[in-house]
Amino acid sequence: MKHPVLLLHTLGASGDTWSEVIGADQSRFSAPDLPGHGMRRDEVFETSKAVATALSGTGLLHVVGSGLGAFVALEVLRTAPERVASLVLAGFPAAGGPERVEATASTLKAIGVDGFATSYMEATLLRPHEGFARAMAAMRPEGLVSALAAALDWTTPAARTRTKVLRGEHDARVSDEAARSLAATLGADYVTLPVAGHVAYVDAPRGFREVLDAFHRAAEAQEEPS
Repeated sequence: MKHPVLLLHTLGASGDTWSEVIGADQSRFSAPDLPGHGMRRDEVFETSKAVATALSGTGLLHVVGSGLGAFVALEVLRTAPERVASLVLAGFPAAGGPERVEATASTLKAIGVDGFATSYMEATLLRPHEGFARAMAAMRPEGLVSALAAALDWTTPAARTRTKVLRGEHDARVSDEAARSLAATLGADYVTLPVAGHVAYVDAPRGFREVLDAFHRAAEAQEEPS
């Protein structure tokens, strides 16, 4: 395939959580830490900084986002549609609004980031993932709350590109109805990944990669000859 793949992680994770999806084929993929996450945990999440991170290179990109990363992917499409060869949105859109942000802030104050990370992992992932757990436990509360608030305040960009919406079969945070509605709005393909929950790329990395590879091959085959 000719276009590089940009992988944008979910809330509380880091670029390293994509390692099982990438495997040994590292040259074609990039998976940066978003503001407030991973090596950037001392920052507060800002959408403009996240988009700048995603667009730091040049040329066309296959953009893949999960959860918070899906929100950033939509903002990349809004900001620079000419850079987006295709879009995959997974684990999005999650339900909630200001009340969820307030509840999360209260929970973080009551039990701390460690406790929040433990409860989130137990409620969200179908299999343990030490790297994800470490990444979330290392975050600052401000980073989590600012990122969640941004992701829940999303709107659909006017620009369109080849898009696939993916939902883990056992996603308790994004309903089948919400994911299908997003796909219809974007004119996107829709797929359900078995044996996966809200963070499908962590629960089922091999299946997730197979979906990406097939979609990216099809998207490039549809491009007009240069």
